[in-house]
Amino acid sequence: MSNFVKAFLSFGLATSIEKLLGFIILPIYTRYFSVAEYGIIDLVGTVLSIAVIFGGLQLETALQRYYYEFDSSKKRLLISNVYFLVATLSSIVGLLFFLFSEYFSILLFSSSQYTNPIKIVSLQIPIHNISMIGLVLLRYEKENIKFLVVIITKVITSLLFVYLFVIWFEFGLDGVFLAQLLALICSTLLVTIFNFKNFIFKIDIPLIKSLFSYSLPQFPARVGSLSLGQANRFFMLSFLSIQAIGIYSVSLKLASVIQLVNTAFIMAWAPYMHELFKKPNNKQIFAAVFPLVCGATFLIVSMISLFSLEMIKLITTPEFHDAYKYIGGLSLFFALYIIKEVVDIGPKITEKTKYLSYNFFVSVLVNLISLYAFIQLFQLPGVIVAMIITNLSLVVISWYTSNKLYHISFSISRFVLALLPAITLSLIPLVSELSLSVRLLLSIIVLVYYLLYIANNYKIFSLFK
Repeated sequence: MSNFVKAFLSFGLATSIEKLLGFIILPIYTRYFSVAEYGIIDLVGTVLSIAVIFGGLQLETALQRYYYEFDSSKKRLLISNVYFLVATLSSIVGLLFFLFSEYFSILLFSSSQYTNPIKIVSLQIPIHNISMIGLVLLRYEKENIKFLVVIITKVITSLLFVYLFVIWFEFGLDGVFLAQLLALICSTLLVTIFNFKNFIFKIDIPLIKSLFSYSLPQFPARVGSLSLGQANRFFMLSFLSIQAIGIYSVSLKLASVIQLVNTAFIMAWAPYMHELFKKPNNKQIFAAVFPLVCGATFLIVSMISLFSLEMIKLITTPEFHDAYKYIGGLSLFFALYIIKEVVDIGPKITEKTKYLSYNFFVSVLVNLISLYAFIQLFQLPGVIVAMIITNLSLVVISWYTSNKLYHISFSISRFVLALLPAITLSLIPLVSELSLSVRLLLSIIVLVYYLLYIANNYKIFSLFK
């Protein structure tokens, strides 16, 4: 557990610095761009998110799975083949997006005006995925300092290029994506230099087949995961407006405080989980860790929900202040991914990763149905309710499926006790604005509640240390 905590804090620091970039840039964007233009930035970014998963095909999960299985020479072959596959596939996807950029601009915005931003984003696809593989490798080699250096490099160069292209040269929307591209090139060059010692120029066909046999069954799950987070944009585009997407996007940016925790957790959890499998009492340890994760995660969600109004006023202009209503709900949406990651052990330990895709397929159906229903009934607040319902259903079905494959006695009652305050506080801003004094009082009550909850469950966990 101590190794997991150290890794979590280390990667948490790195991801905190990277997320800090979003908070620094947000006031700049809300000053230089309208709500509608911010919505366009978000939609083009959504295009990038979709494209990169098709360029990676979940091959980074195969790298993580087999990293501890091979000796040094075989490991270098594994790393090199993953790099080669990801670079090749991502370049093909990037080329296709570049060639059809005008078509995508017309499809999304009914105008070819945004062809250039999509072209710039298409150039990011292979670079983004090569960088992602490099960062995964640094994590597994426990090169925490190098990992941190890469992230800091990306943040500093991003700020520099945003200043140059958005503020100084006033390139508008093109400047946003050009700054992203150049910063990504700088950080990717650095992470590639750090990992160059692991490369050998040899293709191993049997190994490639093994990589795909592990990664491809998870690919539909990754598409499903992306759909859960991104499909709402297209519903909003159809039923609401670009302005609604802009408000939602700002909410999402501030809710990414919990996504920061999610990212750091997953980076630390994957190697910790695979190492823990080797312990004979791993089921008891996993069950004891679960309520600790729930308590800490939902405490953060509760605090974000209570003080979302102050967050939005601090960072954005008045045009964006309505976004505070949705920050708590989106924080809970992201937090449920952390819970899902803990309960979803069975498919990974049994290597039946196809069940990850099955689970996401069901949750995508829930997402599409709930979005369609709630967005028409409640407009933008309906999107938030639909997102929470979707990820709750994902947790439930992942819990059920995982236990069928590898039973672990996770406590339902402890999960509910941790969830109830967070879900209540995250939904209150959708219907009512509480005074600051009331929210301060609630924050004290919630803090005491969760600290007692965590302390009680830590006593149980300490029995297995």
